[in-house]
Formats: sequence, structure tokens, C-alpha cells
Amino acid sequence: MGEKLEIISKAYLSLLRIAHVMAGFSIGEADILRRAVSKKNREELERQRERFVLGAQHKGYDPQIANEVYALIVRFADYGFPKSHAVAYSLISYQMAYLKAHYPVNFYAALLTNATGNTDKLVQILIEAKAKGITILPPSIQKSGRHFKVENGQIRYSLSAIKNVSQPFLKSLMEVRNERDTPFKDLFDLASSLSTAVFQQKAIEPLIKAGALDDFQLDRAVLLASIEAARKHVDFNVGKPKLAVTEPLSQQERLQYEKDVLGFYLSEHPLTKWRTTIQVSATTYNVNRQRDGQYVKMLGITSEIKQIRTKKGELMAFVELQDEYGSISATLFPKEFAAVQQQLELNLIAYVEGVLEFRFGKPQLKVKHMRMQAM
Repeated sequence: MGEKLEIISKAYLSLLRIAHVMAGFSIGEADILRRAVSKKNREELERQRERFVLGAQHKGYDPQIANEVYALIVRFADYGFPKSHAVAYSLISYQMAYLKAHYPVNFYAALLTNATGNTDKLVQILIEAKAKGITILPPSIQKSGRHFKVENGQIRYSLSAIKNVSQPFLKSLMEVRNERDTPFKDLFDLASSLSTAVFQQKAIEPLIKAGALDDFQLDRAVLLASIEAARKHVDFNVGKPKLAVTEPLSQQERLQYEKDVLGFYLSEHPLTKWRTTIQVSATTYNVNRQRDGQYVKMLGITSEIKQIRTKKGELMAFVELQDEYGSISATLFPKEFAAVQQQLELNLIAYVEGVLEFRFGKPQLKVKHMRMQAM
């Protein structure tokens, strides 16, 4: 990026210098010409022509020479800036291709950091990185930083990419962690180190749900139920701290919590085990490569259901299906909807067969057959 800016800056500076030295433009006046060139503003370029030629004459230049130079400036407005941008972007593309080929782990860590806050982009990059054989390590209260980072040839998940974890909290966490010689021993040690002003439910809960406190070797349900006990222990420091006693999270709850705070399932997607027994012909990752009108078989989780009535008064439904890579809208017309209406609920694994239809470039599925299974 720096070299691109340098190339473009030199083009701008050359133009400014010509206007200043040859035509006597002030830096401010030269910048007006520069803006007209960069925006290809024909009206402004024509207005500036007379000013440029007159200024060059006062500097002792022949009017014909001045007009020829100005004609080159106008020509530069048509071709120079696109060329300078093309050269700069080509250079960046070459550099990124080199980094991706020779330093893939660092490359993808940087891409993930840049995509923080954009869940769809994060998922896309994570899928590509995993396809390259790169391991994504889960978030860790002991090891993760504000950004995705390389750790022993793997990528450690960023704490900033966990929803509702604020930057002020992360700043305090990083400061405390850097001052320590040893890792946090447990939830109570973490609370004591941070103080109750920082160790608050709204900050700690998403970290637990994302798995960042799995380092403490406790079920996430226990950690969630013990947040208030840890706060009280820090405030009153009476007796030995006690963890809450509660039922462990089910696999479905654990995965749903991950999806809530990360936007996707990081540890294991509910569909993973089903793919070993059910053959499909498409996923949301490759569905765009299928042709319009193709008959496909897909797996997904029902994340949204909308029922409507046709003009004839019959019920039909639109169902949003999510898999490991994204989502697709599935349409169930009255006949197909009637066959599954009693079983259709949210958060079920659905096997669907149907015909692909691309509307405005976006794939949709006209369902011909559907069956469901609890996660």
C-alpha cells in the first residue's frame, strides 16, 4: 500500500510542480488544477487553461509551448491517473500473491484481522485458510491478543472478533497479562487480577461462550454460573471461593453460544457428523458454481421460517437454511409445505432436494423434498 501511495503521490507532485514552476500557480491554485485532473472535470480544466497559459507567458514561456504542455496535462487526466493506479495495484497484487504463496499463515492472519467485524468475510477467509491446511486455534484468555496472530505455525483466534468484548476491556486485560509472570490460575484469579470494575458479566460472558476461558478446564456452564461468585469473592474476600454447581452444557447449547458470540460455529458445526452419512451435491460455499435449474441435494439448519398464504389461500413457506459456509433461502410451495408443516421448526437439521434458481445473481432453492432431524 505504501508503494502504491508513493507512485500516485509522485504523479500528483509532478503536476503540482509543473503548474507552480512553469505557470506561477500558488500551491493552492495548483491543487485546484490537480483536483480537476484527478476528477476529469472538463469545465474546470478549460477554465484553468487560460490561467496556465497566461501564467507561463509571464514566466517567459512561448504561448505555443504553454498550450502544448497544458494539452499533455489534459491528456494525463484521461490516461495518466488510471495508468498510475493500474501500476500501483499490479504491484500490490504481486506482493500479496508472493506473501500468500510463501507466508500463508501470516497472510491469512492479517486478512482475518482486517475482516474483524464482518462475519461473512471472516467465515469466507477461515474456510479458505482451513482448506490450505492451516489450523485455527480457539480464542484463549491466556494467549489470544486483540488481533489474529501466528502461533507455532497456526492462527490463534482474536479476542476482538468476539461480539460484545469491548476494546477498553481488552486494553485492561492485555496490561494485566503483560505484568504477570504466570498464566491466570482460574476464574477467581482472573477476577482478582482485573478487579470487579473490569471483570463484569457483559465482558466475561461472551468470552466464556466463545471458549476463551476453556483454559481453566471447566464446563462453560459452570464458568457462566460462577461469574457473580468470582465478583463477590474479589469484593469481600471471605473464605475459599466456590464454583457454582450446575448441569453441563449440551453440545447443541455449546455450539449455539459459539454462534451467538462469533457469528458461526468455531469448534464443530452440527452438520459435520451428518455429512459422513448423508450425501449432498452442493453447499452454500459452492452453490454459485451450479447452473440455474440444476437439481441439488443440500444440508442446512433451519434458522428462519416465514409462512404466507397464496392468492388461493393456501399456506406456503420461505425457510432460511444455514450450513458451515453461509445461508440460502428455500421456498416450499403449498404441496411441499403441507408434507412437512407439522415437523418444521427452527434449529432443526434439514435435508433438502430441489431446483436452483438464481434471482438477481443470488441462489434460491425451490424445494421438492425435505426431511428434518434434531441436532
